[in-house]
Amino acid sequence: MASQIHYEVFIKKNRKAGWTLAEARENREDAITLAETLLNSLPDGSVRVSKEQFVESTRKFRSFTVMEKGADKYALAEEKTGDASLPCLTPDDLSNAAARDTIRRTLSQWLERQQATPMELLHRPDLVETLESGGTEMQHAIQKVALASAREGDANVHAYTRQLQDLTGRALTRIYQDGRAKKLPRFPVGQSFAGMVEKICAKPNVYKLRAAMADRLSEERSYRDKLACLIGFTEDLPADAELREIALTETDAFMGEILGFDSGISSLLGDVEDLGGEIQRLADIYCGRPDAEELAAGPAPARQLAAMVKEFPAARTAIAQRLLAQLRKPRRMKPDCVATEVKLARALAQQLVLSCGPDLPADQLQEAFSQRSARLLTPETISDYIEDAEDANEEIARLLALEENIVGAQNKKKLAGYVRACLGAHRTESWFTRGPGNALDRLSRLASHQKRAMRGHYPEEELDDLAGTFDALGRKVLESSNLLDQVASSDRPVLDRVTSLLRLASTGVLPVGFCTTDAKERAMKLLRSDAGNQEVRDITSQAKLGEIESLIKSMAA
Repeated sequence: MASQIHYEVFIKKNRKAGWTLAEARENREDAITLAETLLNSLPDGSVRVSKEQFVESTRKFRSFTVMEKGADKYALAEEKTGDASLPCLTPDDLSNAAARDTIRRTLSQWLERQQATPMELLHRPDLVETLESGGTEMQHAIQKVALASAREGDANVHAYTRQLQDLTGRALTRIYQDGRAKKLPRFPVGQSFAGMVEKICAKPNVYKLRAAMADRLSEERSYRDKLACLIGFTEDLPADAELREIALTETDAFMGEILGFDSGISSLLGDVEDLGGEIQRLADIYCGRPDAEELAAGPAPARQLAAMVKEFPAARTAIAQRLLAQLRKPRRMKPDCVATEVKLARALAQQLVLSCGPDLPADQLQEAFSQRSARLLTPETISDYIEDAEDANEEIARLLALEENIVGAQNKKKLAGYVRACLGAHRTESWFTRGPGNALDRLSRLASHQKRAMRGHYPEEELDDLAGTFDALGRKVLESSNLLDQVASSDRPVLDRVTSLLRLASTGVLPVGFCTTDAKERAMKLLRSDAGNQEVRDITSQAKLGEIESLIKSMAA
């Protein structure tokens, strides 16, 4: 009876969430340990372990609570009594793309150890025998699929397990029988691929063609060698258009499966210096750039695939999925230099946006770059980014330049916070109020930074705050330098002083806000003064008045 008992671990993430089956274990202690581990990661959650015992007389499982902890009590779900219904009903169904992907995911470790693919497993008796005699991998794979199916279906785990075992048994029996009956074509090294396709597909028989290709790949011991072999097939294609399409489709299917494995994609890319190098090679292959600089140092199959990648949708999809996964990784692309990473991120975004498609959706690409942007905005990374800046002015310039390479409103909001913090730092205030050169030059730089920030795509509320922060620092510079006082109280003619103040306010020399308003108000006060009215009435002042009028109009525009 022990073989008819298993333990199911359920979790409830919070009070509003529903109970879901996390995993099933054969051993009671293992199940309880797993439940405790899951509960530690769910501060608002609950866990339950139930003992599931199969009753022969009713052909059903009975549930017993073994352990229950957390904020909520478990509400036992209604027992599922429906019939198991799998999307795959015959051995042939296991060869469709979705079924092969399930095989890849559930047997990934075993397949990678064998350097084999699901397609090979379905067409090579030797691989099937190795799998069956190698341990419990097959049974564990069946259990994983049964658990997932029971979670979504109307039947219990046992019903799905029985159906899966029956389907698997029939599929393996067919492979063994076809192998013994020599119904699986051999494809020895050196034989023409085109000739093999033409011979087998004279009357279309994809099963036999796949078996022949699997036989040929059995001679290659690594994914890298198998990729090179498959790419070599493309140099020996049938002349007939229909047969050529069949050959390319099946070659693509094998390549797509290899590239679905970590070791498969690594064998294609070769050794890379860092994550940035890997992502760049993936992008160059996906975009079809065989002559790209990064690929020049990679293996030949990478360049060959890049040259023909648009003919292989399955392989291209696998590249795209890996590309998105690597972009989402928490690791830095260029750990030794933030500036180089920023430059690379911008180049990759520009390159990939132009190549978006069904296998690389724009929304997923944007989300991946948004995650990548967030990792550039950690305090440690920002500190590394600006630590070798020459002065506070360059620090601000670097932070503002970063905005063009950041994706996502929240990331831009966070960057705006760094800019404001830099502007409010004592080091920055000291540089702009008492730094090198004259005050007018420092104010001009501050105004230029403000203008650049206003051109950025920050959230609207951040734009207002940034503008005010730049203006506040500009006001401190004006107060410490008495620049406007000196211009307004000089011994020059009134209209000349008015013109100088208006030029300061209208030509981008001062930050917009209090600084420009103060300069304008001082100018208008001088213009309305007695001395100003006297100069206005002087006929020789018409040219000056014309310039003043133009400056006032430009500020009002």
